[in-house]
Amino acid sequence: MNQTQLPERNLDVLRAIAVSCVVVDHLMWARNRGIPFVSDWDLGRVGVLLFFVHTSLVLMSSLERGGTDQGWVKRFYTRRAFRIYPLVIAAVMATVVFHIPERIPGLFVSPSPRTLASNLLLVQNLTGDWNIIGMLWTLPLEVQMYLLLPLLFLIARRSTYYALLALAGAIVFGAAVQYTSIPGLWRLSVGIFAPCFVSGVLAYAILRTKPRFHLPAWTWMPIVVAAIPLFIALRPTADRPEPGWLFCLAIGCAIPFVKELGDSLFTRAAKTICTYSYGAYLLVTPAIWIGFTICSGRAVAVQWIAFAAALVALPWAAYTFIEHPGIRIGRALAGGRRNSASLTPAP
Repeated sequence: MNQTQLPERNLDVLRAIAVSCVVVDHLMWARNRGIPFVSDWDLGRVGVLLFFVHTSLVLMSSLERGGTDQGWVKRFYTRRAFRIYPLVIAAVMATVVFHIPERIPGLFVSPSPRTLASNLLLVQNLTGDWNIIGMLWTLPLEVQMYLLLPLLFLIARRSTYYALLALAGAIVFGAAVQYTSIPGLWRLSVGIFAPCFVSGVLAYAILRTKPRFHLPAWTWMPIVVAAIPLFIALRPTADRPEPGWLFCLAIGCAIPFVKELGDSLFTRAAKTICTYSYGAYLLVTPAIWIGFTICSGRAVAVQWIAFAAALVALPWAAYTFIEHPGIRIGRALAGGRRNSASLTPAP
């Protein structure tokens, strides 16, 4: 099977924008500041949905590179487990040990053993427990979606038509979870975001067809930035998520039809942000806590410097001492070929 070529630099930019949206969202909340026409909820949800589309697309490529010989699904899950869980465990335990609030401003609440276990296992949505780290709500959705990704991979590599059928099924599933009152169905909250993940699968299926029409590479950044007002115009809410599905579908369908950006300082910077984006995503609250709670009695400039330093140092340390060793262990246990660092997905 020929390797499907992904627009790696474009995806780096997409992921860098996603994590930036999440960081700014939490800063807006912590500092009680606003951006004209954009709420912190809108900005944070845009970042999360971009992550979902990005993750499912690059994991399609990861599955393709890994092959479908004997044990391929087990290898995939092994790599994913060692990519996701080590930093989650470290971040959750650090939050509890240092009494960092779920979100700044706020007070630390000591979790029960059950809540702690649910967060460490990433099953909070299944058990109904609260998130010890505010943004941790997205990771159970990713982990549970992993269960379907090998099947979606087999579907997507057959044809775009089958990928569209999968998207239709995801929409029906999401609507059922959101709008029906079947007892216990709330535990399958992953269904509410299934169309977002499958939008990335559809992008992969389209890329496999090698479309001939492409917009110039320079249009990629304006397209992604323009998606934010599109999201706001669609006005999705927690109780009405389906407009967010259209947003994800628009992003997923745009990806295959824009030429890849060339190598530049901008794309290299985006790739660097991507390398440390998982740590930045999970550790933005501790960074804010260090900057604006621990240093609250200092000058405002000192607080911002402390926050910026923590936002750089914590993800760097997390990647160097936890993420990267975990990735290497996962690869060693799973075997197979090495994946591109820039395409390693995480929330």
